[in-house]
Amino acid sequence: MVRPVGRRLSMNSPILNATLPDGSRLSAAINPISFSGPALTIRKFRQQPFTPLDLVENKTFSPELVSLLWIAMQCDCSLLIVGNTGSGKTSSMNAFLSMVPEKERIVLVEETPEIRVQHKHFVKLNVVKEQNIGMQNLIVESLRMRPDRIIVGEIRSREEVEAFVDTLLAGQGKGSYATFHGQSADEALNRLISLGVSKIDLAAIDLVVVQRRWNLIGEEGSRETRRVVEVVELQSKEGKVSCNPLFKFDYIKGVLEKANKSTRIFEKARRSFSFERKDFEKELVRRSLFLEGLSGKNIRMEEFFQKVNSF
Repeated sequence: MVRPVGRRLSMNSPILNATLPDGSRLSAAINPISFSGPALTIRKFRQQPFTPLDLVENKTFSPELVSLLWIAMQCDCSLLIVGNTGSGKTSSMNAFLSMVPEKERIVLVEETPEIRVQHKHFVKLNVVKEQNIGMQNLIVESLRMRPDRIIVGEIRSREEVEAFVDTLLAGQGKGSYATFHGQSADEALNRLISLGVSKIDLAAIDLVVVQRRWNLIGEEGSRETRRVVEVVELQSKEGKVSCNPLFKFDYIKGVLEKANKSTRIFEKARRSFSFERKDFEKELVRRSLFLEGLSGKNIRMEEFFQKVNSF
């Protein structure tokens, strides 16, 4: 399976991760790593990625949230998607990127290729452990490619986190995006600090979107659900960083509700669109109505991408 992509599984290399020709993700392990015997996992992906409309219809997002993110992606905001394993971080990243203007140059840095963009001008870089080329090397290399946007599939280690934050602080491109494991915005920020990021440097991140996977248990049994449960923008004042919650999930009602008005995203929108506050609020409503008009029409990603870019 992995011979065509230059990987191998052996006693000297008893664990591997690879991408198969059809895009599926392969994970395999043998002794002494897999004590119970050879283990093989193939993770297959949808042929058609979820659009923001799909994620609104399955209640992962709300139209109001998509409208805000749409403006944020246009006016060069950086974004961190946080969640537990299997919460749909990569699916959400794919959906968000469909709202980045189509003529921009995208550089993707991943350990295992999963992110798909509709843009024609993109470069994909992926980790090659056999040649000691890691995520940190690729993030640093991406800065020399004059990207408009940098997308990092997932940051885990201290070195990767520091390299990602360096791209933010250097102001490379018009926005940087990454996924990160965590259960809440506060937990994610504390983990970043424990990995060596200074508190003041956290302010380089504009938005944190938290997505969770958990079991809903009722009279009919239990079922798994995935929802965006928190959206915060980071604010810096007098050397201190604070969170301004924009959306919070109500676990009793089962809906994502607005919490506070944006200040940081609004400031960037005012700079890009020459918006006053009333114009900003009107634009959010206008885009929500546009998205609601597209719902239920079974629009695929390519068509959604074109509609957003012609809006």
